[in-house]
Amino acid sequence: MKILKTPPQGMREFTADQKAIRNYIQNVILEHYQTFGFRQIETPCVENIDLLSSGQGGENEKLIFKILKRGDKLAKSNMDDLADLGLRFDLTVPLARFYANNMGQLPKVNKFIQIGNVWRAERPQKGRYRQFTQCDIDVIGDPTYLAELELISATTATLKQFGLDGFEVKINDRRLLMAIANYCGFNEDQAAEVFIILDKLDKIGIGGIKEELAATELDQQQCDTFIEIVSSFTSHTFEDFITANESQHIVPAELLEDLKFVIDTIQKETGSGIDIAFDLSLVRGMGYYTGMIFEVKVKGYSWSIAGGGRYDRMIGRFLGGKQQVPACGFSIGFERLALILEEQGFEIPDSRKRIALLGNKDADSIRAMREHAASLRADGNTVLLDYKAKNLGKQLDDFKAMGYTAFAFVNPGETIELRDLN
Repeated sequence: MKILKTPPQGMREFTADQKAIRNYIQNVILEHYQTFGFRQIETPCVENIDLLSSGQGGENEKLIFKILKRGDKLAKSNMDDLADLGLRFDLTVPLARFYANNMGQLPKVNKFIQIGNVWRAERPQKGRYRQFTQCDIDVIGDPTYLAELELISATTATLKQFGLDGFEVKINDRRLLMAIANYCGFNEDQAAEVFIILDKLDKIGIGGIKEELAATELDQQQCDTFIEIVSSFTSHTFEDFITANESQHIVPAELLEDLKFVIDTIQKETGSGIDIAFDLSLVRGMGYYTGMIFEVKVKGYSWSIAGGGRYDRMIGRFLGGKQQVPACGFSIGFERLALILEEQGFEIPDSRKRIALLGNKDADSIRAMREHAASLRADGNTVLLDYKAKNLGKQLDDFKAMGYTAFAFVNPGETIELRDLN
């Protein structure tokens, strides 16, 4: 049997240099989010299959990596009931379960950070993998738009730490879309079907949206009205939409007032380099969103690198529907951020010296190398110990490729002289 050397399709392995950059990105994200009062938690990578397939994950529920039952449980299972666990497909559904399980020990309002791997059994492509890292922040317990403001501010400020100064924040509100759908005559289930199709606008254009709607059993006049409203404002400003709504009364005025306040406030805070724009066609694929939704795109890239929104109904389902818990979150697409930084030649800023010490294999030389290394490390340097190779030139080239900037030969009883590797 041939054993493959490559990782499974859609899964990746990383070199030490790649892992160093990924660790740096994660640390910057974590540290900067913490300055906004977010606290890190951790949930399991495996969840009960009933949770993952509860209808809260949208299309992602079709992409679950299921885990077979073990031992006697597997032997006694029917074909339709072989799996009782699955790998999480996002961090939001596990967070809702976590909060419901621990709410008695938590304050009224919580600001959480989660950074971890998730898995989706989809077709791999550039920037999209079967195993990937997500970086989420969530505000649980705050029903006001202060939560949205904090989430957007924290995310844009964090992304700016990587020199990404040319990006756009798109914002919409699912309640606004639902109001338009109701105005057109759709009920809630029909509206959900329309939204799934509208979410493909970036990929298939308005013509493709019309074709897909025409292939449904929905009332075509209602579909035409919906498309006419949405398409007429995709290239117009939010003020234009407010003006049109004053005469047609499609959307409750208070929704537009809240959205306008958030857009204006974030635009004033972020200043130049970041645009925040109302986008009536923004849907977000997850069916659990109930209010404002948002995405971030970097100029020059077609896909978003962050997205999120309000999901006030999710946690209540874990509480038997007895109460609703307001919740809002924003997720950075870690893999896409890492890919952009890699393409832009990003290097980790490091003020520490990286030094390689070379000695012989006898006991006195090893002892001397370790003593010098301890002294250099105490001064904040990174120090690598190695034996002198026969091909010294190749060895020094390898050190340089690993990011080392200096080296020295170590002889027992002698001081060392650092030499520049550049």
